[in-house]
Amino acid sequence: MHHDDESKPVSDLLKPGTTLMVGSTTHGTLAFRPLTVAGLDGERVRILLDMNEEWARELDASQSLQVTLSDDRKNNWAWIIGEFSMSTDPSLIDELWSPFAEAYFDNGRASEGIAVMTIDVTQGRYWSAPSGRLGSLVSAVKAKFGDPEESGEHGDIRA
Repeated sequence: MHHDDESKPVSDLLKPGTTLMVGSTTHGTLAFRPLTVAGLDGERVRILLDMNEEWARELDASQSLQVTLSDDRKNNWAWIIGEFSMSTDPSLIDELWSPFAEAYFDNGRASEGIAVMTIDVTQGRYWSAPSGRLGSLVSAVKAKFGDPEESGEHGDIRA
């Protein structure tokens, strides 16, 4: 079913545990790394970071982040631009803590340098195709032989 440029909130595409490719610019180069969504607060995306990593210390909050999502299991893809802020508030870290975080940080919750990055989405686009192998195949065929815009839903991400 073709939907012409619907807008969707980012929370329709992401959930805790979703892996995003988050791009930041350091020394004039845009570099991407996989980061896991720890939580969502409305349209804000929260990620737990290890501030002992050099790239994390070099994040410049005056710059926007570029974020991409490629979720083949649910056939969702997105490109997001957002502003971000950092927090070391222990209650926020506790609220976002999970078994994944426990495994990721060497000393679990007692690790030094845990911070929360909050990404406020400012703009973005998404593409969704029907789920399942058959839906993906139908979408791929439509995209190849017809109007690629007819191969599923797409539209803006609401900021």
